[in-house]
This record gives sequence, structure tokens and C-alpha cells, in this order.
Amino acid sequence: MRRIVFLLPLLVVFLLLSLSSGVVAAATSSRVDRVILYPDMAEVTRVAEVAGTEGEVVLSGLTATLLPETVYAKVIRGSARIAGISVEDIFRPDPAEGRVRELSRLLEELTDGKRAAEGERDNLKREKALLESGVSAVFSPAGGKERTRLTVAEIEASLALFRARAKGVDEAILARDREVREADRRIDAARKELEKIRVPRPMQEKAVHLALSRPGPCRIAVTYLVSSAGFSPRYDVRLFPTKGTISFELTGEAWQRTGEEWKGTVLAFSTTRPRRMAQLPPLPAWEIDFARPAPVYREMMSRPSMSKMASKGAQEDDETDRPAPAPSVALRFASMEVTLPDRQDLSGVGERKTFSLARAGQKANVAWRAIPRVADGAFLSADGVNESGLPILAAPATLFVDDAYVGAGAVKEVGEKAPFRVDFGRDEAVQVTRKEVSRVREDGGVFSKVKRVRFRYGITVRNSRTEEVHLTVADRIPVPKHQDIVVKDLEITGGGKAGGQGEIAWDLRLKPAESTVLGLSFTVEYPADKEIYGL
Repeated sequence: MRRIVFLLPLLVVFLLLSLSSGVVAAATSSRVDRVILYPDMAEVTRVAEVAGTEGEVVLSGLTATLLPETVYAKVIRGSARIAGISVEDIFRPDPAEGRVRELSRLLEELTDGKRAAEGERDNLKREKALLESGVSAVFSPAGGKERTRLTVAEIEASLALFRARAKGVDEAILARDREVREADRRIDAARKELEKIRVPRPMQEKAVHLALSRPGPCRIAVTYLVSSAGFSPRYDVRLFPTKGTISFELTGEAWQRTGEEWKGTVLAFSTTRPRRMAQLPPLPAWEIDFARPAPVYREMMSRPSMSKMASKGAQEDDETDRPAPAPSVALRFASMEVTLPDRQDLSGVGERKTFSLARAGQKANVAWRAIPRVADGAFLSADGVNESGLPILAAPATLFVDDAYVGAGAVKEVGEKAPFRVDFGRDEAVQVTRKEVSRVREDGGVFSKVKRVRFRYGITVRNSRTEEVHLTVADRIPVPKHQDIVVKDLEITGGGKAGGQGEIAWDLRLKPAESTVLGLSFTVEYPADKEIYGL
């Protein structure tokens, strides 16, 4: 009996220790301190202050888009050590479920009230129509019969009654219209709120568990990647033709749908893609062999079918023998990262904010190019070598000339010290038009063996800008594909020169308000007994 009484205190102590060891650690509050936005994801760094001596730290309420394999934690202040990390999936009911039901009931009530107000308004309008028809019946003859003449007093009494009743009906209709408009406003507000908070399934979140080997007061930073965030780069490109300068302003449109609120956060933008393949693909084999003969088909098949199937079989054999295409490896410049100087806020419900990331200006060669045979007018462009010290990303661009918007375009990826070219579209201040002046045929008589056609074109150019314009005009003469076709008697006026493949080019320097006419003529000669195509 004494032995049992002695063992009871030990049993109680053992049970208390067991229960205390099974208690789940309370969640530790944390805040988002820094975010690096990539084009299709983001790296989030949370900071937590641990004040106690607990052996486990739990960061709960984290976004469900957290990628568990990317979680990394470190102690940035204090003597504690992290012994292990685990990520837990937590499903919980939507906390806004009650509000969703409340809003749904409110929408039903508002809709019913709106229908009732619309019904009353329609009844009042019908009542007013009946009232007007009744008054008309009193004062107008019906069926061609003369109506008893009313006295002045009777007429005034009837009109007074009509005015009073009509005024009351109009006021009631106006009141119902106000009720309908107010109902529409409240319905729209309720629907917008419902769209924000409605979740089609139970909400999911994640919790990060950190085991500490040496508990103690410390500050812990936990970093992880999320897939529901990123940024889209965009450029504002401004060209100043008079100065011969161009500027590139890089902006980033940041967004996130993690459900977390990033408040007072250091935002950085990076062009790298963290999850792309890190290993070099293997070098595929390059095999060669003799071409295989086309398969023989049965005679019962028709010749067109045999020919078609044989060519198809040969094509498939060629594709089989062809070596597998090697993976495309794009050589890119080093990644660029920009950190904003001030802390920023970004909501987790899909809000988009645009931030200015970098701006650089430099000299550029400004030129106008025209191909009037294809399109009238001169097209403005700028080219040069990227000397901004920053790479230029491949991104959409908004284009400006002298601070005037000219349209939307795109810039290509350009590394440092690499050449670039940006097109700014048609410049209406530089006119270039092409006109066929004449086309003269020379048949040469009945016994002539050749035919000749003489073409003459005129290109009118005018500079309406206030500065000198460097304009290149390009045209073309036909290139014969047969030895019996001859292009001769070429005449070029205005300083143009002939190049290869029938190309003609004029390199002009036009002063302000200067205009000129360029000329091009040639003769095409071909056999008289043949038809020629392409002219």
C-alpha cells in the first residue's frame, strides 16, 4: 500500500511532463521586411522577434502559394541556432463566410425592394395615363356626339382636381425613381464587396515550423518564394531629334495575389528567373545514314494515291533520319536588380502599382528612312550603342518625340556596349510621295522581235521640320530572272546610287522647309512573242 502511494506523485509528474511536451507552440508574429520581385514570382523575407525560450517557433498565416522547397531561415541577431525547418498546410473555413451570407441576404432584399419600387412606379405611370385620358374624355366629344357644355366653374374644378392628382402622381413617381437609383447603388456596392471576399473553397494557408537547438531571445529571418507575384517591365522612350539624344526610363508594374499585405516593405526588382533549369543539357548525338528508299505499295492503289503516300513516306523517313534538334540555349547578359529607396505598400488582392526603376540618357544617331514604293512618308528612327551602363530589357515601350506621344512599340534586348535601334513611326513633318510619271510602250512594228517599256517615276520630298533632316530614300528597279529580259537605260536624278539586287538609294540632307524631286527611269526589253509578268 505504501509503495502505491509513493508511486502516485511520480505518475502525476510524468503525466504533466507528457502533456506539456505535446502542447503546440504558439504562433509568433512576423512582418514582411523585404521582397524581390521577379518577372513571374517573388522572394519574400519575413522577420520575427523571438522573446522567449521556446524550442519551436511557428510562423502561421502564410500564403498558400509559398513554395515549401524554397524556405530558408537564419538567425540575424541572438545566439539561438536553427536545427530544423518544416512547412505545414493548414485548411480553415473562410472567416468571411458569415459576411458572405449577410451580403447575399442584403442583395436579395435590395433586389426585391428594387422590383417593388419599379412595380409601384409603373403602376403610377399607368394611373397618370388613365387620368390624362379621362380628362381628355371630359373635354372632348366622343363618337361624334355633342357633349353637354360645361360651366366655367365646372371646368376650373375639373382642372384643379387633375393638377392636384397629377402633381401627387409625379411626386410619387419621382420618389420611386430615387428608390430604384439608391437600390442600384447599394446593390453595386454589395456585389463589389462580395466579389472581394468570396472564396469558392475553404481557404488554405501555410505555417513554417522552426526548431531551435539553443533557444533564447533572437531575431529570425525566413525567406521563401511565392508564385503569385511578379512584375512587368516597360519603357518610356523619349527621342529629342534636335539634340540628337534619347532616354530610356524603365518602369516596373508590380503585382501580387498572395493574400498577404506587404506594408512598409523594401521592394526590389530583378530580371533573373530563380527556378529555371540550372544544369547544362547533355549534348545530343548527331547521327548520319544513307537515305532509305520509298516504301513499295500494292498495285491496286491508284497512281495519285501511290504518289501522295510515297512522298509522305519519304518525308517521314527524312524526319526520322534527321538528328533531334538541340535545345535552344539563349546567351543573356547578367541579371539586373533595382532596389527602391523608400519602403512601399502593395496589397495582396491583385493590386497593380507602377514604379520608376531606372533612367538613362545618351546620344543617338537620328535618321529618317523612306520607302515610298511601299508606304508614303518618312519613318523616324534612332540608333546607337548602349552606353547607359545598364542593359536594356526586351519589353513593351511607350514612345515619345519631343515629349509628344507618338505610339506604342517595343524595345529589343540590348546588352551594355551593344548596338540598338528604336523606330518611332511615321513623321508627318517629313513628306515623301512617289508617283509614276509615265509608262511608254514601244512595240517597234509588225516585224519587230522585241518590245520595250519605258518607266519614269518621280519622288517628291519635303522637310517641314525646324531642323535639318538626314533622310534616306530607297527604291528598286526590276531584276530579270531570264536572260531574254533586259533592264537598261537607267537614269537616276537627285544624287541616288544603284546597289545590288536592283536597289536604288538616295542619302539626303534636307534643310528646314527644303523640298526636292528625285527621279528614276529605266527601260525593260523582252521578246515580242512572250508575255512578261511582274511589271
